[in-house]
Amino acid sequence: MRLLGLVVLFLLASGCGNGDPASSTLGPHFGTGTINPSINQLTPNTAPVNSVPFTMTIQGQNFGADAVVFWNAIPQQTTFVSATQLQVAVTATDLTFTGLNHIFVRTGGVNSNTVDFNETPQ
Repeated sequence: MRLLGLVVLFLLASGCGNGDPASSTLGPHFGTGTINPSINQLTPNTAPVNSVPFTMTIQGQNFGADAVVFWNAIPQQTTFVSATQLQVAVTATDLTFTGLNHIFVRTGGVNSNTVDFNETPQ
């Protein structure tokens, strides 16, 4: 019975505070506070098949310093510029097949939306 009383007391006490959940260090915290990254634009967003390698800029939101760009689910060497901009080296190997290439960013263990890069015939 004492144990049950202590549990109830703890739960009641942990819920008390000044009403500002950010200032509380006790009690349960729900939600992760994670904001999903998102891609707004690829520059360039198209290139002819077998083009020369280039650097692609990715504009978006909520990119972390750990951000990695994926090209058709393959991680690419990524340069973090800011929380809204990344750069990735697109290699000759990446540009060998005509069609859509699916681009997304993973940061903080969370994936962004997918944006297509169009590789056109020459």
